[in-house]
Amino acid sequence: MIDRYTELLNTFDEITAFEWASFFHDNAARIDTLVSLFEGYNRTVMNTQAKRLRELKRLIRNITNDDHWTDMEGLELTYHHFNPPLHIRGSFHSGVGNALATFSIEISTPTIQAWNHYEDQLINHYTNHEPVIMDNKTILHIATLPGEQEDRILATLMELHFFISSLSFRTFSHSLTSH
Repeated sequence: MIDRYTELLNTFDEITAFEWASFFHDNAARIDTLVSLFEGYNRTVMNTQAKRLRELKRLIRNITNDDHWTDMEGLELTYHHFNPPLHIRGSFHSGVGNALATFSIEISTPTIQAWNHYEDQLINHYTNHEPVIMDNKTILHIATLPGEQEDRILATLMELHFFISSLSFRTFSHSLTSH
C-alpha cells in the first residue's frame, strides 16, 4: 500500500490539472480518509513529543537550577538567557513508528557580534560540526542523540548550559531596597 502512495506522490508533476480534477472528484472520500489518517498520525507524534519535552524541561530546570528553560508549546526545548545572546534549542524528530526517534541539540546566535564573543571557545569545544552562518545569525549543531536516552540528552544539555554560562557575561539585578 505504501508503494502505491509513493508512486502517487512521484507522479504529481506529470498529471495535468484536468486529470487531477477528475481524480479528486472520483476519489474524494478516500482522499479525505487519507488526510484524516495523516492528521491523526501527526497529532499523535506532536502530542508524544510535547509530553516528553515538558518532562525534559522539568528535569533540566532542576538539574541546572534555572527556571529560564521553556518548551515553546511543546515544539522545542529552549534556553535564551545568555549575554551576549545565545539560544540553546533541542527538539525531537520522529522516525518510522517512533515519535521520539532522535533528539537534536543546537545553539544559535542572533548577531555576528554575539557569535564573535563565543566563537573560539565553541569551535574548540564542539569540533564535530561547522557553524552555519545565515545573514547575521549563526547556528552550530551540537548533537543528535537517540530520543529514548534521557540521561544522555540531559547530560548534554546540562554540560552545554554550564559551558556557555561560563563564557557569557552575568547580568545581575540590583536590589531596590537598601538592606
